[in-house]
Amino acid sequence: MLLSNKYRTNTGLLLILLSFFSLKGCEQYDYNSQFYLLSGEQKALSDYRGEWLLINFWAEWCRPCLEEIPDLNQLHQKKDALNLSVLAVSYEPEANERLLSAKQRFNMEYPMMATDPEPRVPFTRPNKLPAFYLVTPQGEITGPFYGKESLQEVEQRIQATE
Repeated sequence: MLLSNKYRTNTGLLLILLSFFSLKGCEQYDYNSQFYLLSGEQKALSDYRGEWLLINFWAEWCRPCLEEIPDLNQLHQKKDALNLSVLAVSYEPEANERLLSAKQRFNMEYPMMATDPEPRVPFTRPNKLPAFYLVTPQGEITGPFYGKESLQEVEQRIQATE
């Protein structure tokens, strides 16, 4: 009788573990999750399907983040040639007005995600800066990638992923 209880306990534990991992594996990203740009335009990640999307996390206190802005502006200017959109996301939960002021002050030509209302996106805040995610035209999210990257390095990363 003791032996059969031991097997029942182990079987029960195994079933609990299997159901946990099954639920974890079913977790899917919602590519239609909504967010707003500072311009007030409502967007969804699915709006970018069919093109590359570079999601750049930045902060005013991050010197390398500010040094990346000219290269990110160039990527934004080459948007059609590269089939790529650039989207800035504040690392800090700043008010939209403050973000808009910083965007203008640092001459960021590419769109920035608003923080209010709070965006619902299928990626997590990176644990350090500078950082970015790259979303493929098929909607696969890669990254985060850390460190300051030049325009050429981003183009090479895209070519390597294709």
